[in-house]
Amino acid sequence: MGPPGTGKTQTIIGILSVILHAVPVKIHSKGKITGIKHGRGPELSFQDKYKDWKKASPWLGGTNDRDAIIPKNGNNGFFPTTGNELKPEVISSSRKYRERVLVCAPSNSALDEIVLRVLKGIHDENDRAYTPKIVRIGLNVHHSVKTVSMDYLVEQKFAGMDFQTGDKKKHGSAGRDRNDIRDSILDEAAIVFSTLSFSGSSLFSKLNRTFDVVIIDEAAQAIEAATLIPLANGCKQVFLVGDPLQLPATVISPVADKFNYGMSLFKRFQEAGYPVQMLKTQYRMHPEIRSFPSKEFYKEALEDGPSVGIETTRTWHRYSCFGPFCFFDLHEGKESQTSNSGSRENVDEAEFVLLMCHKLLARFSELKSSSQIGIISPYRSQVRLLQNKLRDTFGEDSKDLVDINTVDGFQGREKDVAIISCVRASKKKGIGFVSDSRRMNVGITRARSSVWVVGCASTLRKDKHWKNLIESAEQRNALYKVSKPYTDFFSDANITSMEIKKAVTELKEGPEDDIWLLMLM
Repeated sequence: MGPPGTGKTQTIIGILSVILHAVPVKIHSKGKITGIKHGRGPELSFQDKYKDWKKASPWLGGTNDRDAIIPKNGNNGFFPTTGNELKPEVISSSRKYRERVLVCAPSNSALDEIVLRVLKGIHDENDRAYTPKIVRIGLNVHHSVKTVSMDYLVEQKFAGMDFQTGDKKKHGSAGRDRNDIRDSILDEAAIVFSTLSFSGSSLFSKLNRTFDVVIIDEAAQAIEAATLIPLANGCKQVFLVGDPLQLPATVISPVADKFNYGMSLFKRFQEAGYPVQMLKTQYRMHPEIRSFPSKEFYKEALEDGPSVGIETTRTWHRYSCFGPFCFFDLHEGKESQTSNSGSRENVDEAEFVLLMCHKLLARFSELKSSSQIGIISPYRSQVRLLQNKLRDTFGEDSKDLVDINTVDGFQGREKDVAIISCVRASKKKGIGFVSDSRRMNVGITRARSSVWVVGCASTLRKDKHWKNLIESAEQRNALYKVSKPYTDFFSDANITSMEIKKAVTELKEGPEDDIWLLMLM
């Protein structure tokens, strides 16, 4: 289980680094070990399998038996033994077998984030960075990882064959068509990446070899049926990585949701009492941001990584209204419902948020260099309203200055500054799905240095989690009651009056926590 900012993706990279270099396959000849070859080799006895898997999973016993047998010089059979300057490795027939891994995620965006991190390099047994041979299968591949997508690799290899063999009509077939090339790429890849749904395609059913290990990221955001798809390919180990306290799976049918169709396999294991290992040290958020979600959702288990307070302190923090954590109570704001979609919007909150962005960009030039500001809202109508107003103010360049999206659209992402527009502001009505604590958790934890919540306190207090957040802001003197006109609040005179003249900040740095991996055997 990985709460926000605790390094779930980095943990996956660590798991991959261990898996790819953990298992030598022994080739027996006349009762002696004669060498290591590419392929599974002869079937081992149960005792030999147990020994090999004990070496393959040293973390299970708390010690690493490999440390005692790795020679000072030479190669004792662990793969790979050389770095390659972050270039894709080339596997020849003389290289030995190693674990084959399938990495999955519910969405393309979540999957491509892992692919991008792997392309930056994982570490071999000598702690040298290299890029393993990987392939990304499926549709809607992000341009940043296109070079390892299946379609791209097939076309590159096919073009190379045409160049080498000349006119195919004259010299006959090049030996393999695109399907053969596709099968070859899959067979050679050390890590295959696919969405959960695509892992059930015919491309996988044609494979002659199964996957030894399956890793599923954002596992708590996938329905159980989807999680079972990649397991049908056969595997010895499954790693589920996720956080059930963040966004759940999307289930449209209320009947299906009533009967727990939306429950993830991750959540089912957790409720069944299966031991879940939790990453506790967060490296993303300013301590003032981490404080509330840690207490409200994680039983105060989250701790700050070394120097995270220093690394997330910004120049705008010298103004109390632009501190790490603030709540702006727009008690005069009103919500409305759009006729065409039924979604909701709040024009007053949009106006306030727009003025806030304008003041930030005008005073702090470092925020103009890239899109470090994110505006988050639960409602699509509010997102569209904010996008239109921002475009009217800053023109087409507004997309480069501020990123605006729904809570779901920000899942797995982070910004330096996150501004949350809650929308709901009614004395008689409730707050709808804004009361979903998981969406609340995701929205608040997207920020690295500052999170500012804009909403109607009297309306939001109807929910216990929002009530606790507002009370937390009050206790920290970070709640601001704002009246119209909002331009008065953002006047230079008022902003200057909130400058912290003498800032003395004590950064509390706790001991580094052990990082635990969630493993399902």
